[in-house]
Amino acid sequence: MIIEKLEKLCVENNTSLTALCKEITGSSGNLPTWKKDNIKPDWLRAICLKFKISSDFLLEIPKANKSITLSNEEGQVLKRFNRLNSDNKIKAQSYMIALHEKQKSEKTFSEELEDWVNVFDQSSVAADDDLKTGTDRLGK
Repeated sequence: MIIEKLEKLCVENNTSLTALCKEITGSSGNLPTWKKDNIKPDWLRAICLKFKISSDFLLEIPKANKSITLSNEEGQVLKRFNRLNSDNKIKAQSYMIALHEKQKSEKTFSEELEDWVNVFDQSSVAADDDLKTGTDRLGK
């Protein structure tokens, strides 16, 4: 509950919950509302600013960011990208998307060769198979 975290913060900062409530809301009469976890957004913001904490901490919202490990080369590229102005960032993103799409559409030589071999294998006829001509299919 939020109130428990607030109580702990007050103890750590040598203040009382009543004094905090009065400082934030202008009245200690709002304390019963706080104890029901009914804290207005502007009060929540003021508390977070006062204690230099995140609202996610008070609201017990888990961090959505997952740790990503970048190689040294990836880190250098990201640093360079972050130094670009917003127009150049858009251009760089567009260029990367275009390169990726082009790469997806291009087949490697071995992939093209494999496709060609598969087509050839499907159309080949064994030496002992009967060859049928167009007229054979018509029953002539």
